[in-house]
Amino acid sequence: MRLTFIPRTLLFILLLAAGVIKGYSQQATDKLAQALTDSLGYLQLSDAQKTQALGFNKTAAASLVQTAQKAKQDTTFKGKAVAKQVMGIMKQRNTALTGILNDDQKKLMQAHKIEQAAELQTKMMTAQLDLTDEQVPQVYQVNLKETQEMMGDAAKLKGAKRKLQKFKAAKALKSDSKDKDKELKKILTSDQYSKYEKSEQEMQAMMKEKMKEKKG
Repeated sequence: MRLTFIPRTLLFILLLAAGVIKGYSQQATDKLAQALTDSLGYLQLSDAQKTQALGFNKTAAASLVQTAQKAKQDTTFKGKAVAKQVMGIMKQRNTALTGILNDDQKKLMQAHKIEQAAELQTKMMTAQLDLTDEQVPQVYQVNLKETQEMMGDAAKLKGAKRKLQKFKAAKALKSDSKDKDKELKKILTSDQYSKYEKSEQEMQAMMKEKMKEKKG
């Protein structure tokens, strides 16, 4: 996938932490942990699961509070660096959480991730491209469809063991992106689409550079 997303709830929590926390406190951590647990209401957790989830969220909340403090104190620690650390914290939380969910809850969690990713993409594009009220829901549907397809194909690529399987999955991912671009071209004005293409090209160039750094 070309973009990495931070759930809206997490962004809100991190901003809240950065705005109100002046020093580490157990109360602040507990408040964030409870907010993270409340955001899981859609999973309809059992009482036992809620207790376990709260424990995972307390661990994550402590790290989020520390991240927010660091962002306030260190002016060089911002943007992508903050996002990377936050996503790492939440990835660990989600891995632990998945371990206590039943199959139906896991499906709900995956669907929720897709919806949040599509919503965040749409909000970013609304700000970058100045989308009209009519364009917003149309762009959201395109983003939702592409996110569903790309997550599925990315999972296939990750699980592929044979070269042919990997090739097919990689090809499908490229096709997903092309399909999205075609659909967006029907919705956006020529000026908006030009801005969108430029943004995508910059993102791809940045990702290629990161890949080179990793190989080096």
